[in-house]
Amino acid sequence: MKRISTICLPLLAIPLLSATLAPGDTVAYRPASGTKVARNWSLKQDLTLDEMDMTMNDQPMPIPGEMSMDMSNEATIEVTDVLVEMEGGKPTKLRRTYDKLGGDGHFAVEMAAMPNGGMDQSLTSSSELEGKTVAFTWNADESKYDRAFHESEGEEKLLEHLDEDMDLRAIAPGREVAAGDTWTIDVKQLRALLMPGGDVGVRPDKSGDDQMDGMMPGMDNFGDMSDMLGDMLEGEATAEYQGLQDVEGGKYGVIKLKLEIQSNNDMADKLQDMLQELPDGMGEMTFDHMDVEFGLEGEGTVLWDTELGMIRKVDLSGKVSMSVDVAMQLKVQGREMAMEQSMTMSGTIAIKLDVTKE
Repeated sequence: MKRISTICLPLLAIPLLSATLAPGDTVAYRPASGTKVARNWSLKQDLTLDEMDMTMNDQPMPIPGEMSMDMSNEATIEVTDVLVEMEGGKPTKLRRTYDKLGGDGHFAVEMAAMPNGGMDQSLTSSSELEGKTVAFTWNADESKYDRAFHESEGEEKLLEHLDEDMDLRAIAPGREVAAGDTWTIDVKQLRALLMPGGDVGVRPDKSGDDQMDGMMPGMDNFGDMSDMLGDMLEGEATAEYQGLQDVEGGKYGVIKLKLEIQSNNDMADKLQDMLQELPDGMGEMTFDHMDVEFGLEGEGTVLWDTELGMIRKVDLSGKVSMSVDVAMQLKVQGREMAMEQSMTMSGTIAIKLDVTKE
């Protein structure tokens, strides 16, 4: 009896050993050359004024009565990518067609001192890149992508700030993982999540009475992520793998994300370039600085296609905060004035990505 029990013990251990040695799921960016996918991005942001202060020639300027301000912006980016050649874990040749680029925004202010007690304006945005195809070619000598129009024409300035990465490759650990495994993500690589494709040239349409002509010059494009984000992101980002699950009609690896990101950016030069001709009698305006601090604290879910080797879906939401500090010089009717304004805003953000293999 004892002998039979002794013989059976190793047999009982086999299932436990098999579970321990079972391979994990490979979460790595590895699509095949020639893969063609459609990517549909949606980014929505809502902000509300928390506090505002103004000074003129170093003297406080009280704001008469109560004031409220709300801003919202929703952008749509739809592209079709052909990963012509893959090498070293990234596309070395990629063709991207910008199928749809646009946005809708809303800006509302209530203040008794303003004409009509405030303003309520909406705007639509579009991009000259819509309908065009751009080729991204990896330049190994300079460690960057060269960009050129492919079988289409456009202004070269539209190519200057485009980014190739819409794959969010930084999210993948590049190895086998099992349910419960965690890893950190380099937040500097998450610019592609907050600003997919870089600056794709979405700008407010200038025609129509409903555009934000009454706003401070340059503010009609404020609220666009490309304006808020600086070149460097800081903070923390972590991921937890929750295993393969039947989701959205397929079997995908589920990754939970947690983000806490900050960014600092001086927009003075950009705002000066965007400055429209001021109304008669307004004189001249120059900006000393326009410091923008942006923060995001959010959570989301990523569906990873382990067979295709790339992301299938992203759904992320969270809280955002923004502070703006502006210093400008005004020349009006021969008088020179120094004006400073600071404000803080807070609100919410929602980012969605849907990828479909074609």
